[in-house]
Amino acid sequence: MQQSREKMTNNERGSSTMGLIGRRPLLTSIFAGILALAISGTGRLLWKAYGGRSIKWAAFYGVEANEDLLGSYELVILDPEYRGSIKAISERGARICAYLSLAEIRTANPYFASLDKAAVIGENPDWPGTLRVDVRHPAWKKLLLDEQIPHAIARGFSGVMFDTVDTPPYLEQINPKAHKGMRDAAIDLIAAVRNRYPGLELIGNRGYMMLPDIVGILDAVIAESLISMPRKDGSGYTWVPEKEVEAQLAFIRKAKRIKPDLPILSLDYWNPDDIATIAQIYRRERAMGHHPYVSTHSLDRIVAEPPQA
Repeated sequence: MQQSREKMTNNERGSSTMGLIGRRPLLTSIFAGILALAISGTGRLLWKAYGGRSIKWAAFYGVEANEDLLGSYELVILDPEYRGSIKAISERGARICAYLSLAEIRTANPYFASLDKAAVIGENPDWPGTLRVDVRHPAWKKLLLDEQIPHAIARGFSGVMFDTVDTPPYLEQINPKAHKGMRDAAIDLIAAVRNRYPGLELIGNRGYMMLPDIVGILDAVIAESLISMPRKDGSGYTWVPEKEVEAQLAFIRKAKRIKPDLPILSLDYWNPDDIATIAQIYRRERAMGHHPYVSTHSLDRIVAEPPQA
């Protein structure tokens, strides 16, 4: 099944929301605490152990894949409802993080039925059926901490990747009165995940406006569509304007000053048949000190890095 991803606005490029396929029984807070203790010994991503070399990673939002291939990566980000064996992939040496939308939810998401609708703000105009949520509302915090994350841990995930991190500060920016405190609430929510699950690996997707306040909590940051991106009309792929690239890099440099060893996982998009350009993207990203992965916009296939000349 091809995953449904959020359309990207100018202020929210990189946001995405994925639907869940099936629902497991809800876990209690007590069980969640037990699970947290169980994984606390796994440790966070030991980036320094890589000795400065590039980290081989991938994001895959399909439901089934060649698990030997996925296991050949050092870090893999998957749909929390991936139908294959998380254990089989991790036993091959990969660390596996589950996709988690921090501030949006699809109406097709099976967790949506149990969410207090007072926590729902309204539909994302770029994606019908995708709703923005009030990260200040205790019901949303409870859903993440007591249900979605424990479910991912129970399946064998060792971490989570926060998407839609840009949404809370964006909402507060466009309506400061109605959404006052959204940014701070999002920061508090990420900190609450770290406090509740200290051994969980936490990765943020973009979230540039909040990076100075969350960089100390995160194990890595994804720079999605840093130098290449899908065309808005769906006709293919194009380069990100240099002015926008530099604006993103300015945020990244600021975060790196706070946390010099912070890994930047770049996620770019390009036609998988254009091997020469994909190789060029890898070279450009590595020249900036990033750990690159290039794939299709739907992220429903694993695209191998081409040989470098």
